[in-house]
Amino acid sequence: VGKILDSIDKKVHEKLDEEELEDTVENAKPLFEEEVRKMHEKQIEHEREICSGYRDSPYELDQWEQEDLKREFREYELAKITLEAAEKKLKVWGRFVQKYCE
Repeated sequence: VGKILDSIDKKVHEKLDEEELEDTVENAKPLFEEEVRKMHEKQIEHEREICSGYRDSPYELDQWEQEDLKREFREYELAKITLEAAEKKLKVWGRFVQKYCE
């Protein structure tokens, strides 16, 4: 933990020097939070890469998988409706579709 905090501290001080800001809590806090956010995002990305494809149960989806499935199903339903509407529009053109588009 100490090495992580030292790393963050070093990056914050580099940013303060870069932006020629005084080393105060008010100036350092947003930079500190930004560095922590970046580290957190990297950790989440790393976990997704390592844990991708693993599931707690082969018979059940977890909360996030359920949400992903529902979102993808809604996207599928919307794409299907869009495709049906496009097909209806093309039917209006009749034989010209074959002549000019195929």
